[in-house]
Amino acid sequence: MTTTPPAGVFDGIRVADFAWVGVGPLTSKYLADHGAEVIRLESSVRPEGLRRAPPFANGEPGQERSGYFANFNSSKLGAGLNMTHPRGIEIAKRIIATCDIVTDSFTPKAMRAWGLTYDDLREVRPDIITISMPLYGGTGPWSMYQGFGHVLQAAAGINHMTGYADGEPIGTGYAYTDFFVPHLAAVALIAALDHRERTGQGQHIDFGQMEAALYATETMALDYTVNGREQRRDGNRHPMAAPHGAFRCAPRGDDDERWIAIACFDDDAWRAACATLGAPALADDARFRTLADRKAHEDALEAEVAALTRAHVAEQLMTALQAAGVPAGVVQNCEDLRADPQLTHRGHYWMLEHPVMGVTAYDGPSFRLSKTPGRLSKAAPVLGADTEYLYKTVVGMDDEEFIELLASGAFD
Repeated sequence: MTTTPPAGVFDGIRVADFAWVGVGPLTSKYLADHGAEVIRLESSVRPEGLRRAPPFANGEPGQERSGYFANFNSSKLGAGLNMTHPRGIEIAKRIIATCDIVTDSFTPKAMRAWGLTYDDLREVRPDIITISMPLYGGTGPWSMYQGFGHVLQAAAGINHMTGYADGEPIGTGYAYTDFFVPHLAAVALIAALDHRERTGQGQHIDFGQMEAALYATETMALDYTVNGREQRRDGNRHPMAAPHGAFRCAPRGDDDERWIAIACFDDDAWRAACATLGAPALADDARFRTLADRKAHEDALEAEVAALTRAHVAEQLMTALQAAGVPAGVVQNCEDLRADPQLTHRGHYWMLEHPVMGVTAYDGPSFRLSKTPGRLSKAAPVLGADTEYLYKTVVGMDDEEFIELLASGAFD
């Protein structure tokens, strides 16, 4: 027996998605996973850069084989639009006239040059909602600077807080901000949709990624503003916990990179950790009795803990520590995450069939709504997969006009 999936909370909403790479596509994906018809507008003349980003299916590079692009663009449609074509801007406006939302992640000059600013598009559709997501916002001395998440985390101060006290700022090793900034952008879009529902008015959202990224620095700006104190990187350590870090565990077969994170915020947790690690006497060592003692002798403390965890299997130790009330977690690698029993129970991974990559795993929605939980409706689109649908069904072109524009390269 088959059942019809529940309607998405954004059913009936259509999005013209001009955004590239990470933040923009992930923002519109929230809507797509919950029922919106999101149409990626791309051109083979200048393909989306993320299509060239590894990992590639079976290790074979190709613009239709990027797992990065696929995971960021599932549940979406894809259509070709060559903005350098003589009729490209006109066609874009015809598409937008059928849409509720327009997204872009360019510097402000791109949409201005195309005549697709909010003021321009209000003439096409008065209640349109637009969101522009340049790195540094739409105004100010940095507004025309381009970059990616690696650049942004440095500019926002995240790198300054990431690394060891005696070392250089190292950052996170990946475009960290790409994976939480879209949460805030999506909330802004939802607020705009709610406002339009109540008032009938659209609006433009000037979303600067840097301002959103500052939320990841916790109390850094506040501490400096109020106390004049500059917080600095200190490895895995925490000012109110000790031990607080990642410690190597016993190898798993040939894998010697098995680690566990342990955090003791009070003396009770510390005593429980010592007992679980098989060294209860360590809790009474004069250097480690209180949190203040442990912070004063943190190098020695971490060396003692590391010597003990090396004899334990990471997963078994995590379970035992948690049962004793000690915050602890295995530092999971990709293999662990794919087989994680909690993620499996939650149905996090969706198996979708892609026309080039075949059946592969995709990350599902990160939250569930009770009545409309969200779903991945399809694998990411190959370039131009839904071009005919967009122009004939949505825009309303007849066969003659469609064929003429197709032949002229308007959809390349």
